[in-house]
Amino acid sequence: MPEHQQGPGPSGNLGDPVRRPGIGCLGATLLGFLLLLAAPASAEQSDNGGPLRFGLLPFASPVSLFQRFAPLRDYLADRVGTSFELESARSFAVHVQRIETGEYDLVLTAPHFVLIALDSGHYHLIANHRSDLSAAFVVARDDRALTLHDLADRRIATPPPEALITMVGKEYLLEYLGPSDRPPTFIPYPSHNAAIHAVTSGLAGAAIASINAARHEINQDVAVRILEESDRFPGVGVLAHRRLTERLRDEIAEVLITMGNRMDGSDVLRQMDYAGYQSASVQTYEQFRPILPETRRHLETRPDTP
Repeated sequence: MPEHQQGPGPSGNLGDPVRRPGIGCLGATLLGFLLLLAAPASAEQSDNGGPLRFGLLPFASPVSLFQRFAPLRDYLADRVGTSFELESARSFAVHVQRIETGEYDLVLTAPHFVLIALDSGHYHLIANHRSDLSAAFVVARDDRALTLHDLADRRIATPPPEALITMVGKEYLLEYLGPSDRPPTFIPYPSHNAAIHAVTSGLAGAAIASINAARHEINQDVAVRILEESDRFPGVGVLAHRRLTERLRDEIAEVLITMGNRMDGSDVLRQMDYAGYQSASVQTYEQFRPILPETRRHLETRPDTP
């Protein structure tokens, strides 16, 4: 699957609709993605250079991520005056490897991966998602399940084991089930939306996914419903590389945080089915530090290379 997608430069018109390529253009675009995937990492870039590499947590397929975040990419390019290239990764492990080696200029990542990014010494936290996260327990729309007890002994699709949602969701469900309930079988999938689609394809009797991913799929008329959700916790963070000047980091942060207050920014968030961003404190994410050893164990048992 493609992992890169470059957006238009800052001269693009913000009011223009997102254009969907035809079949011929799509083939050329996919070929371009594959060529970019084979290219070496770009050198450090100045504020006036470009494009800046914007890494996205691979919580969905690359195509789904690019479609959803293209409006944000274009909005940032228009407001900041620098083009951005969206990047996915084929696994959470590759995503984290790229963070630790400082390959991304801008990165949107999971709450516990925020700490890994900060600990790497490469990144500043500039914003986080306005809505808190939770682990959603998803079943088919016509499923007769009424409570989490009905998920006992089922095959439950999850994101990768190192995903925060997976760890939170499994712990929450196992604590909920009683001693008389037979434990479920957890089946890991590459992403949140892959886990949800395992339910609709009949490969799993339920899924654990982030509340945002679950709601997005439901809004796309995927035939599932949310049975219950876990307690809430801080959402994804956005970090900028230290190689960017403080001026540029602050400008990107300001654009993200204020976009919900602007008509054009609100339109972008509506296209993305997204709540927007707010200023963030590093201390917000320290609560996830105790799970980092388990996270790294999962990452190390899933060897992968960028």
